[in-house]
Amino acid sequence: MFAYLFPTRYIYLIGPFVTLILTFISISHQNKKLPSDGGRAFAVDGASAKGKPTSAGVIFISCLFVGVGLFSHVTWQYALLYLCALAAMICGYLDDKNPWSATKKGLTDILIAVGSGVLASYLFPLEIDIFILRMTLTIPQPLYIVLASVLVWVSINFANASDGVDGLCGNLTMISTVTFFVMTIFTKRFSMMNNVMLYLVVVLLVYLWYNCHPSTLLMGDSGSQAIGVFLAFFAMSSGNPFSYVIICLPMVLDGGSSLFKLAFIRVTKKKNFMKGIRTPLHDHCRKEWSWANQMVTERFTLIHLMIEGAYLLLLYFSIY
Repeated sequence: MFAYLFPTRYIYLIGPFVTLILTFISISHQNKKLPSDGGRAFAVDGASAKGKPTSAGVIFISCLFVGVGLFSHVTWQYALLYLCALAAMICGYLDDKNPWSATKKGLTDILIAVGSGVLASYLFPLEIDIFILRMTLTIPQPLYIVLASVLVWVSINFANASDGVDGLCGNLTMISTVTFFVMTIFTKRFSMMNNVMLYLVVVLLVYLWYNCHPSTLLMGDSGSQAIGVFLAFFAMSSGNPFSYVIICLPMVLDGGSSLFKLAFIRVTKKKNFMKGIRTPLHDHCRKEWSWANQMVTERFTLIHLMIEGAYLLLLYFSIY
């Protein structure tokens, strides 16, 4: 709407600032209306979250959509794509409010992932540029839909599993999002997802104000599931979906360890698999290595920054 009223250079200043203020006001006035966290039965120190307002994602993701809608040029095709993230947010909120069964959660995640994969195959390039290896791959659309659906599904679960320590998921998401943004500058692969990247960082800044240790607010599944969808979209819009593995590596290892362990046990029936390793890995660090919550967040963040810095340097010299 307002994107047509002001010059672009002003929109990039006004839009994020207005969204920042909107998110701050919304969270500060609406957090008491959010459902309370029930604690995580099997998580290390899971009881400490019990009673805290959760599902803040429904607030800050909604503010993101308002900011993008008011201050960006949005085509109807991209509007449909954004609906997938909106659906993930709504399903997450309903689960936060009244916990769903694993089957119901799994089926909704699959539906969102497949819908996202189909839309992504029409909006994002099927030609994958692997700049570091100086090669280009063209993926047939049916195969792209399958791979994109898998990426969205695992990304939802990675982000969800990583949301177990104050500030962790928010910090990792911000770093990954900024890296995707810089990557598109290097590769000149700009799209409407660049606006979403900008506004996601803005709303996460406000959320982290309340979620830093000791947190007074939790994002819940409404936030982590929508974040997972967006991170997958960022990777695909960059022209190299495989970059997700590197750019989101701490989240992949943290949340992926849980998925891998659970899948292996269910398939093989070997309950002692990875017995000495707690998953997600942030729980292993807290329980087995006695890391405090702040240590987990800070060390994961530092490791992530080093990985992203090395990746961007390698990418830059590969291109230029």
